[in-house]
Amino acid sequence: MARRRRSNIGFIPHGGTELDKNQVSINPVDAMDPASNTVSAPPVGGVEKTSKGILPKFDTTERDDQTPDIDSLGNQFPDEAYYDDSKLKDHLASVNIADRTGNYLLSIGLPSSGKTVLQSFLTYSMSVAGNLSAKADVTEDSGEINHQAQQLRTSWLDAWKVGRLPAGTNTGEEFIREIRLDITNLENKSQRFNFSFLEISGENFKDVVPTAISAPTLFKRIEAFLTNDKIRLNIAFVLKTDEASGETTNDALFTNFIEFIELQLKVDVTQKVGLIVVVPNPKLVFGEEDWRRMRSNQKSDRNFYNKRVRDYIYKNFPATYTTFDRWNTKKRAITIFHIGDETEGRLKNEDFRDARSFINLNYNFFTGKNLEPKNSFWKRIFGLK
Repeated sequence: MARRRRSNIGFIPHGGTELDKNQVSINPVDAMDPASNTVSAPPVGGVEKTSKGILPKFDTTERDDQTPDIDSLGNQFPDEAYYDDSKLKDHLASVNIADRTGNYLLSIGLPSSGKTVLQSFLTYSMSVAGNLSAKADVTEDSGEINHQAQQLRTSWLDAWKVGRLPAGTNTGEEFIREIRLDITNLENKSQRFNFSFLEISGENFKDVVPTAISAPTLFKRIEAFLTNDKIRLNIAFVLKTDEASGETTNDALFTNFIEFIELQLKVDVTQKVGLIVVVPNPKLVFGEEDWRRMRSNQKSDRNFYNKRVRDYIYKNFPATYTTFDRWNTKKRAITIFHIGDETEGRLKNEDFRDARSFINLNYNFFTGKNLEPKNSFWKRIFGLK
């Protein structure tokens, strides 16, 4: 069975037909194109020629996609400002999670896999670049304000401003943070939506992996979000591409996490929840030559991307690949996530393209639509430029 599955790596059900070049497309492998109901090609990110759009083409060099060296900005705060434990009230302790509504991204991964980098960079990108407006939703119906969310978002923005990778999250249920954002597409203000994150330590997720002395467990707050049928949920498997020998593996974490949800929480996530497998640091993982080719708009290069990422996951994380392979094909995707070049712990030359694609992908899974400029659908229908 495995050999047959592998032979289909890179297979495109619609026969490899090239997408309409004017269509805003979902970048990652296996994401569904709502207009055609077929699997879309890997990252192309094309937009209307009349506008910069939400997802610029990979082969463009727009000013807000690629910024110059940012060392000259300096550091406004001492290092300790980003690592000091918050003394603010544990906000989620007073929240009835069962009443929460909205669209949530739950990033799962081993410690140091890049979950915080993913979610903080998404937040940063919406705040400083592109055509999305992100406003913090921090006020409860009771009037209480989530100061923890304000502090975390501020620390993320200040860290990325000077090229610093934000610190990871502390271990413990009381350190789970909720970030809720109200997003508006400034090129199409009818597209407004909630986008929320749960910031959770990778150490907390490791508890779902059974050991010789402990049964799988999961914090009650995480369970409450997973069993809340009022929210729309996407799960991101953030791969730790440099697994250490003797440590918990990606396959062990992801398979046991899904089994825990299905067996103990009685939730069939494979049909109604979106699944995004994220490969961070793609330039390092695939090599610069392949990475650049994977960003091309050429049809042959899109097919190359499709096969390359599937083959990589199949070879290195076979159980994770099997989970992905059995997921609802309309709600699954594999994507790379490049943020720029890092030197000695500092980010240089920020790159927001994958972040924009990732946001669009989540919006598609939440709504069945794409983020795109106003009237772009009718422009495509009538062939207008």
